[in-house]
Amino acid sequence: MRILHTADWHLGRIFYAHHLTDDQAYVLEHQFFQIIKEEKIDVVIIAGDVFDRSVPHVEAVQLWDLVITKLAVEYGVPTIVIAGNHDGGERLEVGRHVLASMGLHIIGSPEEKGKPIVISDVWGDISFCPMPYVEPAVIRDVLSRENSAACTMDYNELYALWIQNYLQAIPASQRRVAIAHAFVTGGVLGGSERTLAVGGTENINNHLFDAYQYTALGHLHGPQTVGSHRIRYSGSLLKYSFDEYQQEKSFSIIDMDEHGEVTVSLIPIEPKHDVVVVEGYLDAILQDRALHEQYENDYVLVQLLNEAPVIDGMARLRNVLPHVMAMELTGRMVKDEAVDTDTIYGKLDERQLFAQFAETVWKEPLTREQETYINQIWDLIVKEERS
Repeated sequence: MRILHTADWHLGRIFYAHHLTDDQAYVLEHQFFQIIKEEKIDVVIIAGDVFDRSVPHVEAVQLWDLVITKLAVEYGVPTIVIAGNHDGGERLEVGRHVLASMGLHIIGSPEEKGKPIVISDVWGDISFCPMPYVEPAVIRDVLSRENSAACTMDYNELYALWIQNYLQAIPASQRRVAIAHAFVTGGVLGGSERTLAVGGTENINNHLFDAYQYTALGHLHGPQTVGSHRIRYSGSLLKYSFDEYQQEKSFSIIDMDEHGEVTVSLIPIEPKHDVVVVEGYLDAILQDRALHEQYENDYVLVQLLNEAPVIDGMARLRNVLPHVMAMELTGRMVKDEAVDTDTIYGKLDERQLFAQFAETVWKEPLTREQETYINQIWDLIVKEERS
């Protein structure tokens, strides 16, 4: 069986006030569907975070409607979709029973008893076990209906019970695929993921998936394996943060033989606009025509090395790099780690704190004229507070 594993589409994502729906539609139309056709995909897995928010924008819903219509009607490829922490699970699975009759299985919430989705290839049946993202309190409530011990379990134990419920419903000789949206211990954050819980209470151990021939994960945006080549995050559809600019996004293709052995191949995603970081001095960047041509179609973060104040930096940069999204004055924000700031700042009053802040940012102390002006503002603030 040949499986296409993808996740974390985040349809409707906004990147520095720019809607990415067109970028997402471009990848889906020009690559996703082409891969399904050209690679002769047997099953598609979308492991959560279809949308960027639980109540998505109209344009995002329209794009999703186009995708599921093509998958079910035009391509007729069996597809399994689970909800992620960004999705509204109940909304995502609206019409699930009708869609399931067309081979499109959307699971937004857990069930009391594990009901694997069985899909066959030339060697027999494969059981797919969907585990959408769910809050600990919710899965505890669901599982405790059949097992009262779940009431006192932590998240990792609840997940183990959830998995065991599925495994009990699968013949021992049958091949198995898990689909989950979670933070599995050993995974590396990419920079644009939303934290699932404070303190790591919702981390789950990768060994829980040892009984599966392949585990298709969603949530982490960097493509990566966790503990084994059989446990994999496909990564996000696009780069959703400048922290991810060095990541190579991809679609994961999994080939499973009759014994359940898997081989994984990656197809790099070719975005409409790449996400890049450019570092240098403002004048050098403005004069570098080769750089302008190289990045004219990309979303750019410019990190300026200038220590002196920069006037109209973004406007000037956009004249040569039309898709500049942000500018950082890294040259002026270099910190002196040797300074014990807690001790120093704790002894300063408000005016001294502001003067220290200004000197840290501007790399030079306030002038006498600036100090006079700031003191006048402080006097006005104090006067208003007293009145």
